[in-house]
Amino acid sequence: MGILRRSKPKAETSNEAVLPPLELKPTAFDKTAVQAELIGARQLPGYPLAISMLAQALSAGGDRILMDFTAQGVNVRNRIDGIWEALPAMDRASGDATLFIVKKLWGMNPADRRSSQTGKCNVAFQGNDWILECASQGVPTGERVLISVLPKKPIHKTLGDLGMRDKMQEQLKGLLGAHGGLVVISAPAGHGLPTTWRVAIESADKFTRDWVSVEDKKDADPEMINVTQNFFDSKAGETPDIALAKLILKQPDVYVMPNFFSEHVVDSVLSLVKAESKHAVTRIQANDPIDAIIALMSTYRGQAKELLMTINGVLSQRLVRRLCTECRQAYQPSPQLLQKLGVPAGRITQLYQPFTPPPPEQRVDAKGNPIEIPICKKCKGRGYSGRVGIFELLILSNELRSAIAKNAKDPSVIRQYAKKLGHLSFQDEGVLAVATGLTSLQELQRIAQGK
Repeated sequence: MGILRRSKPKAETSNEAVLPPLELKPTAFDKTAVQAELIGARQLPGYPLAISMLAQALSAGGDRILMDFTAQGVNVRNRIDGIWEALPAMDRASGDATLFIVKKLWGMNPADRRSSQTGKCNVAFQGNDWILECASQGVPTGERVLISVLPKKPIHKTLGDLGMRDKMQEQLKGLLGAHGGLVVISAPAGHGLPTTWRVAIESADKFTRDWVSVEDKKDADPEMINVTQNFFDSKAGETPDIALAKLILKQPDVYVMPNFFSEHVVDSVLSLVKAESKHAVTRIQANDPIDAIIALMSTYRGQAKELLMTINGVLSQRLVRRLCTECRQAYQPSPQLLQKLGVPAGRITQLYQPFTPPPPEQRVDAKGNPIEIPICKKCKGRGYSGRVGIFELLILSNELRSAIAKNAKDPSVIRQYAKKLGHLSFQDEGVLAVATGLTSLQELQRIAQGK
């Protein structure tokens, strides 16, 4: 109520005149109540603060906003292209007022600062529509609030949009279009696995075969073109075995399994693949294809051998920041660097790196007066703009399966053997991305080190 008493109509008019053109579309209320809630929210001092905070993150391409409340104030960070950036801290009063607006319009309880809460709100900004999901939780130091930014419509629609090379696209489509095998799609946590999963499956030819999925209602994926979703409700005591048994009677051609759920489900799917030449696709969080295979074998030990014999190929992805094409700087790599990268001498004449301003002593005009270096309008001085995938596609041969079976406890041996067979690793694919100016060597090294 204290916040309500502090509102001043004149200040509200002044604030709204300079606010970014961001439109909130609350989903927690019925249509008749939405307008009233918005009108009420606009009278509060936290409204311009909330709008400005959200617009700043969206205009920079952020996908997360984190607010950490303490007794002294509120630390705010945006995640942009996978990197957390700190913003100027808010005082506690401003932070509380901002959070009041978010919780109110997101359908949460503003008065509850301890319980775990979730809510969402649609947002329109700069010609795009977004879904902003908010999660709050009381912590010993105060409260933590995370706002996740999700595009309402998929931004990436093709494998090329994700950054995959043409040749690899054809290889992947061949694997997905085969009969009697299992294809695995993987990525480390936070490296776009849900997006790659969706785009990869939608790239496959699904008009000549019947594709079906088995999913838990509470973790259901967004609908995919020509994939019939089949759900079970674990909260109601239902099991995936029942959903799968019903599907088998319909004799679909390809089983899309976001999760295998249990050894019994794995048994059933592998039997269908082996005995009836059905096809299957699954996904798992892993650093690279070798890790993905070993993780599946370790999770389902009773089916480890059959899994290894059934997997035809594994796609793995990592996201790297894309160099800003407006301000990136070209430089001539030394022969030693090219040798370290495994690039033959003379193959590459230049590489690219983020723009680095000259030292202060060089930022002067002919008369020695200081000059200001303009900030790149596209990347706002970050040197990078957006992210792109670097993909590693491992196609299994009997030789490689044998090497995996013998060296499952030492993945480095398997990787070396795969390289001898001509497999291109993440580092090899990354060097190609660096050579074409897609990303920088520094960024490739950062991702390779898991940072």
